[in-house]
Amino acid sequence: ASTAPEPQVAQLLGLTLSDVTAELAEQFALGDATGLVITAVDPASDAAAKGLMPGDLIAEAGQQPVATAEELSARIDEAVAAGRRSVLLLIRRGGDPRFVALQIAE
Repeated sequence: ASTAPEPQVAQLLGLTLSDVTAELAEQFALGDATGLVITAVDPASDAAAKGLMPGDLIAEAGQQPVATAEELSARIDEAVAAGRRSVLLLIRRGGDPRFVALQIAE
């Protein structure tokens, strides 16, 4: 029996994020969406203040598609390097896209 690779899990911007796995896609009804699934939100974070919730999917960061935590981290680093104080995320919830700007911790 083949076992699926463990999903990559990361914590960025007060979010616990995971690659989309078959289990998470089913649990959160993501279909065949690509991106990063939010599996937990730090209640004290800017993300929580902006209403992000477990099950939300981060499809883009800095107007570029992201499918791994490494890609998201790179977009955050680029925003910091450019002197920006936030990173713009494209969030999908139940198929509805919305943009959310999250503050980058100083």
